[in-house]
Amino acid sequence: MPKIRVSEILPFSTDKIYDLVVDVESYPKFLPWCSRTRVWDQEETQFMAELTISFKGIREKFQTLDVVEKNKKVEINLKSGPFQYLVSTWHFHPLGEDRTKVEFYIDFRFSNRVKEMIMGPVFTQVSKQMISAFRKRAVALYHG
Repeated sequence: MPKIRVSEILPFSTDKIYDLVVDVESYPKFLPWCSRTRVWDQEETQFMAELTISFKGIREKFQTLDVVEKNKKVEINLKSGPFQYLVSTWHFHPLGEDRTKVEFYIDFRFSNRVKEMIMGPVFTQVSKQMISAFRKRAVALYHG
């Protein structure tokens, strides 16, 4: 199954990009496949998140425990949902004041074959475009 790694240098400070990634509640504003989010049990180093993904009339929720290292890393751990497994990380490497190398990794498999056939290719494509979606969001917020 997919093991996707994407890396890109973005013309924004590390704290700005990190803040966008941990602002899960804003995902429905700029991730078209994400129709709803909820965040709870927020602490300094972790929080619980629930995302609702929607595609071609199919709606699925999944919950994650997101472990964070401010401005350095976000580790996403599956707690429940339509996946057999889902492992994902974001790494942020400052390259001066206004440039950040962002690395995104995700590996997943849906728990049943039908969902894998329908949603697997879409989720793979979405995952490959994840950094690009956050770059566009950063441009809209910080240069708009």
